[in-house]
Amino acid sequence: MRKTSKLWLIVPPLLVLIKDMIATLAILATEPGITAKAKLNYALALLPGSMIVDDAAPAVVVNLCLGILLGLALFLGLGFMRRGSSTSSV
Repeated sequence: MRKTSKLWLIVPPLLVLIKDMIATLAILATEPGITAKAKLNYALALLPGSMIVDDAAPAVVVNLCLGILLGLALFLGLGFMRRGSSTSSV
C-alpha cells in the first residue's frame, strides 16, 4: 500500500501564495495610481479572500489559510480513499 504524498499539504498553499503574489505584481505594475478601477481589479484578483475581508493583506492570509485547508482535505481524502480501496480488494 502506497502512502499519500506529503506534497498535498504543501502544494495548494504554495500555489495560492504564488497566485496572490502574481496578482499583486500585475495590478501594481499596470495601474499608475490607486483608482477605484485598480482597487476593484485587485479585489477580484484576491478572490476568495477579498470576499471575507476588506483589506489586501488579510485577504492574502485568508487565501493562504484556505489553501492550507484545501491541502489538508486533499491529503486526508486521498489517504482515506487509498486505505479504503486496499481493504476492499482483499
